[in-house]
Amino acid sequence: MLLVPFQIGGEHYALPAADVFTVTQVPRLRPLPQAPAWVAGVFRYRGAVLPAVDLSLLIAGQPSRSLLSTRLLLVGNAKDLGAVPGLGLLAERVTGTETVDRDALRETGVSIPGAEWLGAVAGLDRVLLQIIRWQPLATEELTRLCAEVDRCG
Repeated sequence: MLLVPFQIGGEHYALPAADVFTVTQVPRLRPLPQAPAWVAGVFRYRGAVLPAVDLSLLIAGQPSRSLLSTRLLLVGNAKDLGAVPGLGLLAERVTGTETVDRDALRETGVSIPGAEWLGAVAGLDRVLLQIIRWQPLATEELTRLCAEVDRCG
C-alpha cells in the first residue's frame, strides 16, 4: 500500500496515496466563521470552495508550522468534487511516499469518540505509523459552511 507520510509533534502519520489527488504548497486561506477550531480556513480549487483542516491543530493542539515541507494534501474525488466532499489537509514534513505491506497494518481496537479519523497503525523500523482517515473530517456541517462562503463570494 502506497502512503503519503507526514509528522505531527514528532509522531508519524500517513494518508493512503490513493486518497490524495494533489499535493501543493499551502495557499492563502480565508477564515471560515463558525467552523471548528481545527479548520484553518477555505480555499478555491478548480472553482470549488474547499475547507483546509489543520492536522497539527486537530491532533496535537498546535497549529501547523510554516516549514518548507508543510503541504496541503487534497483528498477526495478529484474527478467530481460534488460526489464526494473534498478537502485539504495541512500537514508538516511531507517529503515523499512510503510503501507499507497491507499485512503490516493493524487496527488498534480502541475507539475514541470524536477521533473516528484515527485509522490502523503499522510498525516500521523504529517508528509507529498511524493512518488518518479523512472521510470523518468531511462533515455535512463543513460542506454547508463552505457552500455558504461560495454563495456569498
